[in-house]
Amino acid sequence: MIRRYSDDFKLSVIKDYYSSPLGIRAIAMKYDLPSKNYINKWEKELIAKGLLPEGSTKPNKSAGRSPEKIMRKDTRTEREKQLEDEIRRLKARVAYFEGLESLQPFIKKKK
Repeated sequence: MIRRYSDDFKLSVIKDYYSSPLGIRAIAMKYDLPSKNYINKWEKELIAKGLLPEGSTKPNKSAGRSPEKIMRKDTRTEREKQLEDEIRRLKARVAYFEGLESLQPFIKKKK
């Protein structure tokens, strides 16, 4: 079944995208769209129809991760979270010790 979207709905999605700190994928998820490509296509279509000003685009986001993670439900169990934390700590320790090994040739031995 092909869903049809009104120009008003498309315009509201685009305006939300422009004003929101969320990225295009998060906005697509928010409005239950099958793909972020809908938003890109609608943007061009609405500009062509004159419903958006020529050259409309989302302002550049600031550096850093957007709050897209907030929209995704964390389905991990507490045990999985604990194990992931432990893996992260162990990887850091391994990296530390490997760093020490690489310094070995530069360390003077005590006699």
